[in-house]
Amino acid sequence: PRTEDPEAIIADILPGLEGSGTPYQVICDRVEAIHWAMDHAQPGDVIALCGKGHETYQEVNHEKHHMDEREIVAEHLAGK
Repeated sequence: PRTEDPEAIIADILPGLEGSGTPYQVICDRVEAIHWAMDHAQPGDVIALCGKGHETYQEVNHEKHHMDEREIVAEHLAGK
């Protein structure tokens, strides 16, 4: 989110989901959301992690925090 309010970003996205008939879950924390998706995926489901690309950090209020989606997924799978 860099300097943007994550809740405001979500509020901008929700109108596109509401009324679509598609079930969704709102989880503001990216790591928690990845874990939730992995825990709730069913055979045949696809989890697409989009948005970080080559970055291995997440910037929040001008501070960079290490966050590598590949590591998050690998650690979660190793814990199963």
